[in-house]
Amino acid sequence: MQHSPSPKKKSGSRASTPPRSKVSSSWGNSQHRQSAQTVRPLTQSVRLSAVSGRESVRPSTERKTSAASICQTGPDGVAVRVLEKLKSPEASLRVTLYQGVPKGDKMDYIVQKCTEAGVCRIVPVEMPRCVAHLDGKDDKKLARWNRIAREAAKQAFRPVTPEVAAPIDLNALCRALPGHQLALVPWEDAREGTLPRLISPDIADLAIVIGPEGGMGESEVQRMLGSGARAVTLGPRIFRTETAGLAAIIAAMALSGNLE
Repeated sequence: MQHSPSPKKKSGSRASTPPRSKVSSSWGNSQHRQSAQTVRPLTQSVRLSAVSGRESVRPSTERKTSAASICQTGPDGVAVRVLEKLKSPEASLRVTLYQGVPKGDKMDYIVQKCTEAGVCRIVPVEMPRCVAHLDGKDDKKLARWNRIAREAAKQAFRPVTPEVAAPIDLNALCRALPGHQLALVPWEDAREGTLPRLISPDIADLAIVIGPEGGMGESEVQRMLGSGARAVTLGPRIFRTETAGLAAIIAAMALSGNLE
């Protein structure tokens, strides 16, 4: 968030109105507590004023987004008073991205941008044509990818952070695809299937499978089609592995009415 510099407060003047902020909270009543880690960027970027008054809170399993004012600060976090409930920015379309493991730091970009676009879950897939292999480095990379997802979700004002799951292989992928309402495989050799023909507001659960830099062989795609997936084209232009999933997610959000 960008804020203009706060004017210097004159001696004896009254405290300024507590700043408003958009917050995601898992508390049920009008006064919520936010952890120090969550609010540290806010407390470092604006001058905060506290007002008296505290209320008891009760936990809630539903995460909501609200406009709130800060009413108390401390070393362990801040207390905020909810001013109004906001419409949830979460999409009605739940998208799971099955991403062929790319080389280098491309997965960092994929996680960040697809989180901003609204993906709900990202599953790295070890495919036969993958140039990069995790080779026992799953834990460190998963921790980094999930941290990137959390930061991107905050940037996008999303109350829910997408999960970056543990890597799976092609066999596990083919077992997972039938569990989705619709599973699509963007493939450069697809000729008939298109996103506008297959995605509508009636679709609530979508899987998108993206190959690695080396692409996907016909035998791999046929196995996915045998598991109920549909091959689709993303148009006459060829996307890189780090942009194909992002393009497909944004198109799916638009076609399902989630960019309105």
